[in-house]
Amino acid sequence: MKRLILFVLNFLIILFLIFSCSPKTRYQVLSFFFDGVPNPEQPSKKQSNRLAADSLNNKSRKLTLRQHQTPEQTMHPPFADRDCGACHDMRGGNSLIAPMPDLCYECHDDFRQEMPKLHGLVEAGACTTCHHPHVSKNKMLLTRSGQEMCLHCHDTRDVQKNEVHEEVEAMACTECHDAHGGEEPPFLK
Repeated sequence: MKRLILFVLNFLIILFLIFSCSPKTRYQVLSFFFDGVPNPEQPSKKQSNRLAADSLNNKSRKLTLRQHQTPEQTMHPPFADRDCGACHDMRGGNSLIAPMPDLCYECHDDFRQEMPKLHGLVEAGACTTCHHPHVSKNKMLLTRSGQEMCLHCHDTRDVQKNEVHEEVEAMACTECHDAHGGEEPPFLK
């Protein structure tokens, strides 16, 4: 009975140490008992190679999504690099370090000054209505693909009333329209 109590106490102490300590202490406790525990203070070889390549490719702070695309998904570079602090306040909670869209324009070009008229969502600073901030199966981190993106808000019947749209069944709206804005609505390119 004494052995069982000692075993349970030791087990609870180990669990306490694992879940209540800093990553460094947690690593020390786990690596004492188990082989192959990754050291949180040393980036993996794969991560080191990616960070080195990114630092060579990113001479400026402006980001391109092409760096983090696979055939299945597009990743926002800070998300791919696990750099949550680039957008989120890491001191607590999940709040953003700046309000939208100012946060986006810290890295991406602020095209609002270049366009005389803006799409309503752009003017409202609602970037995440159309773009996912982390990862997407669609290019440019879009939340939907093709016509689904625009027809999510714009009524299909209203769009089809325009005779120009009669023969654009499979085309993406952005082949003719700029989704962010332009000279005059409907923001033709």
